[in-house]
Amino acid sequence: MTSSKSNSPDPARVLVIHGGARSGGLGQRLADFTVECLEKTGAQCRRHDLLADGFDPVLRLGSAEPHATRVEAAEEPLVARYQADAIWAHGFVVLHPVYWFAPPALVKGWVDRVFVHDVALRQKPEGSPEPLFGGKRALVVQTFNASRTVDLALFRGLAGSFWKRAVFASVGIGDVTRLALHELPQLDTERLARFEDRLAEALAKLARKQ
Repeated sequence: MTSSKSNSPDPARVLVIHGGARSGGLGQRLADFTVECLEKTGAQCRRHDLLADGFDPVLRLGSAEPHATRVEAAEEPLVARYQADAIWAHGFVVLHPVYWFAPPALVKGWVDRVFVHDVALRQKPEGSPEPLFGGKRALVVQTFNASRTVDLALFRGLAGSFWKRAVFASVGIGDVTRLALHELPQLDTERLARFEDRLAEALAKLARKQ
């Protein structure tokens, strides 16, 4: 009698990060929807709900520390878990409202404290850091009060470029998709449903890539 091993790939491991100035509301709905969609695909999912977790976004360095680095769980258990989850993940989904065409301080602080030396990149005495997240991918979901015209024509997609050209490119992630939901004051159920359809499709695509 012979046995055979399954040729099916391991499930995608996806880290969902979301944060803003308030709990509940549209941001919470989209984050919950994201996790549900990913779990339906069979993906393994972990979640960083920055506001609910009580995450401190402020990076504090000592006078002798040239840059942030990986922390020990005994020192800062939440940040250590966040860093370990970032290493674990095949893909990232970042959801946030856009303030001043940038992520909220809570989300920016996650980048400052998680994408650090010996986690997302390796600092060198000379030259550019070595990216450590090559082969991973990302989906950025942003919500705006501003119109699409203001976002893309006036500010040339600045809020999305922060993630694609600065954050993810610096750590070796070139496969980045961005979805934007504009004009929130005029949002109705029909337009939200269409956006959630697009989001579900993007999440399924993210989970398929191995």
